[in-house]
Amino acid sequence: MNDAPLTTIRIRLLWHPQAQFAGYLIAEHEALARDAGLAIQCVPLDFAKGPIQALLDGDVTFAVASPSHMLESGRADELVFLAAIQQTSSLVYPARRSAGIEKPTDLAGHKLGVWPGREDLELTWMLHRAGLSVDAYERVPVGDTVAAMLDRSVDCAQMTTYHEIHHLEHASGSLDDFVLFKAADYDASLLKDGLIARRDWVAAHPAETQAVIDAVLTGWTKAFHELDAAIELCSKLRPDMSRLEHEGQLGDIRALSLTGATLTEGLGFPDPRHVTQALIAMSEVEGHAVGDAAGLVDDRFWRAAPEAVRGRSW
Repeated sequence: MNDAPLTTIRIRLLWHPQAQFAGYLIAEHEALARDAGLAIQCVPLDFAKGPIQALLDGDVTFAVASPSHMLESGRADELVFLAAIQQTSSLVYPARRSAGIEKPTDLAGHKLGVWPGREDLELTWMLHRAGLSVDAYERVPVGDTVAAMLDRSVDCAQMTTYHEIHHLEHASGSLDDFVLFKAADYDASLLKDGLIARRDWVAAHPAETQAVIDAVLTGWTKAFHELDAAIELCSKLRPDMSRLEHEGQLGDIRALSLTGATLTEGLGFPDPRHVTQALIAMSEVEGHAVGDAAGLVDDRFWRAAPEAVRGRSW
């Protein structure tokens, strides 16, 4: 038995440990990288420092973040997009009909709740494509977009389809007073999920990178095939959410994952089209030339992972 100390690999999450990150949590708690001498540790969110900044600062080795986060950092050349579990946007934007809002242009003059940090590129791009300039509405950073909607401090807010929108529906009794805007209706969807690392770390540690990718894909494969065990783990790690909430969230994540490049390539494929889409968004919103996605995506480790954990169905 090898008793050598394990090297800790920290993966920064976008939120608290919950079913949204089931595969990463399984990789940690089932020690799926132990044979490679690694111990994966999932690190929850910190509003004081975003995932990409934590990655660039060396606080963590990997970060669950989006291609948009990479590009907006201004240091995308130092980073690499390695995997994506979800393959479509998970965001939705409920707005109050009772505030006179039926279409995106009706948001002119209203306050829109957004998460702190640069989390609103998709929203801005969607509204731009719908014909609403960025100075026509006010973006209000709030940590809890559901609470902001409920206390009417904002009339529209960004939410995920697997978490906040369910809480809004439960707290309001129904979604009858809300129109739900989706970026896909304006061809403005941006991926929220992804696994990103520093380019120099990956170059210096290819074996460790491969072990982490293998462990993460194994964790997600187990999460999607062994639902009860995944939900039990998530319920233990975040007991303030009910088992039913975790179950619903994992079901929503499975649906977001079983689309796009998963169907053509397999689970976790780092589709370069997500980076290209973010580049187009930044170009249209910020007015500069469209950048090049080449070199920002590295699919070597995904392709080298066991075929059994790169499935196209479950």
